[in-house]
Amino acid sequence: MGGTVGVSQKNSMLRLIILILLIIEGCTSVSTKKHPAYVYKDPYHYGILSKTLIESHAGYSWFNKQYNKYIPQIEQIDENKLNQVSIKIFMGTWCHDSKREVPRLYKILDAIGHNESNLEIIGLTKDKKGYFNDYSQYGIINTPTFIFFHKGEEIGRIIERPKGLLESRIQFILDKI
Repeated sequence: MGGTVGVSQKNSMLRLIILILLIIEGCTSVSTKKHPAYVYKDPYHYGILSKTLIESHAGYSWFNKQYNKYIPQIEQIDENKLNQVSIKIFMGTWCHDSKREVPRLYKILDAIGHNESNLEIIGLTKDKKGYFNDYSQYGIINTPTFIFFHKGEEIGRIIERPKGLLESRIQFILDKI
């Protein structure tokens, strides 16, 4: 009888070792190499960017210069409607139109107190492609392109430079809600 108990103990030990090895294997096979949100390829950033990144980068002095000199006319915008939309900004940190319009849009959004969690800024390559993700479904041809969404549906976009005041164009889009 002592031999059967020994075999049973060996089987239990063997099962425990196999279980431990499977757990270790499972942990090591999980990919921990997820790409970062953005990448810096001197002198530009690509990927999911943020206002903080752009305004604090030494190579992007254009952001604060444009932001500080722009005087938004927020009285032209229905703040309640603006706070109901989310916005995707497709830009190039290399693009002269982005360098002018993105700081202006941020100045407007900051003046209204738009929730930054409803804003995504995507730095594209010079061929208007995403660095990590495929954004072809958005049909981006020029930068910047600001796309406004209400309840997940696109309600309008501003491409490169608005016709007239940026605030007026934003309100034109918001009137579709």
